[in-house]
Amino acid sequence: MDPMNEMPDPADDRDIRLGSLALRARLVTPAQLKEALSLQAREATEGRMPRQLGLILLSMGLVTEQQLLQLLNEQQKLRGRGAQ
Repeated sequence: MDPMNEMPDPADDRDIRLGSLALRARLVTPAQLKEALSLQAREATEGRMPRQLGLILLSMGLVTEQQLLQLLNEQQKLRGRGAQ
């Protein structure tokens, strides 16, 4: 966060996105993440409520429930750190 104007840096947001965290943990490849994000976007364009990325990764068999929970926990920690 930029202390001069208290506006969040867009790069900070990207660093705590679930997909970025999964890539960093080497749970998914960039191609797998792209496929999951494409599926999410397709669901939205079809007029359906798109599933959360974590649920898509889980349904594709790319992460286990335990791995997803760890990613979500890490994401929550990073969000908390940004709010300070």
